[in-house]
Amino acid sequence: MKKIENYLKAVQRLDEANIEYRKHPDNDVIRDGLIQRFEFTFELAWKASKEYLIDQGFSNDLHFPKQVLRAAYENHMIDDEAVWLKMLSSRNSTSHIYDDRVATAIAKDIATSFLPVLKKLSDYYKEI
Repeated sequence: MKKIENYLKAVQRLDEANIEYRKHPDNDVIRDGLIQRFEFTFELAWKASKEYLIDQGFSNDLHFPKQVLRAAYENHMIDDEAVWLKMLSSRNSTSHIYDDRVATAIAKDIATSFLPVLKKLSDYYKEI
């Protein structure tokens, strides 16, 4: 499935950005790059999950990220629904970041909380 392949690549690229961010946490350009990579990685995460769920027989009425995340949680694809919902909220706010404090907080969440669960979903797809 193409979206899953793209998701796996996106997680790898996000991890690379995270390595640079950890080396230079005060560099705004690197921080912003991390956030941007998170944005498209998260988009691919829920879209790949939707594609996978439909392939597994779910009806094609999963139209919104929150619906897909709940279905993925109920089917044990993800195990920390609260973190995924926080990621969704963060993703929704990233396009409106004008405050360095908010951007810094989201970057820290990406590095500490979000990337590990994105990698966990990546591992799930590698095992199927």
